Order: sequence, then structure tokens, then C-alpha cells
Amino acid sequence: MIREGPVGCAGAGNASGWMQDAEFLLFLQHFKRQVKPIVDQKCLLLLDNHASHISIQAIDFCKENGVVLLSFPPHCTHKLQPLDRAVFGPFKKMINYATDNWIRNHPGRTITI
Repeated sequence: MIREGPVGCAGAGNASGWMQDAEFLLFLQHFKRQVKPIVDQKCLLLLDNHASHISIQAIDFCKENGVVLLSFPPHCTHKLQPLDRAVFGPFKKMINYATDNWIRNHPGRTITI
């Protein structure tokens, strides 16, 4: 899925298709390489309260590397979810638009990654 991604991008997956503790720790390591937080100059990472975000390994990694975790409460309104409003919502809208357009222009063919 990252074959033609930007230089330095990272990806991970597992059989379930859902984020798990190990993949989140890989994300945190990638985040640290990109953002370069340190204990004296912390950075804030906003999370959506997914179970993978609260593993002991992830919390310890963040404490040791100057990453402050802030998790939104579960089932809160979309107005309190900045990523849903500014990133995931627009991204989903564009993916749906591109997919619909491709299907219209390629009738009978199956879309792939």
C-alpha cells in the first residue's frame, strides 16, 4: 500500500486489518523520527481512544521520548474530533469521489488497491 508513497513513509498491517498494539508502536516510532520530540521539548499527540493506544509499551515509549498523549472520550461529537473534520472526513470524501468516478469510467471491472 505504500509502494508509491512519499520518501520516508511507513506502513504496517496485520491479518485482522485493524490497528493493534504492535502496529501502533511502529507508528509511534515513525512519528518520533518525523517530529523529533525530546523530553525537554514535548509534542502533543491527539488520539481517538482506540484500545491500541493505551498499551503499556506505547505509553512508556511516549514518556521516554517526549510525546504527550491526549485521548478524546469515546463516542464524542464529531466537533470534538479534529482529525475527523480536517483529515479523515475530506479524505473519505475524495476517495469515494475517485472510486465512483473510476467505476463509472470502467464498467464491469473490479477496482483494486
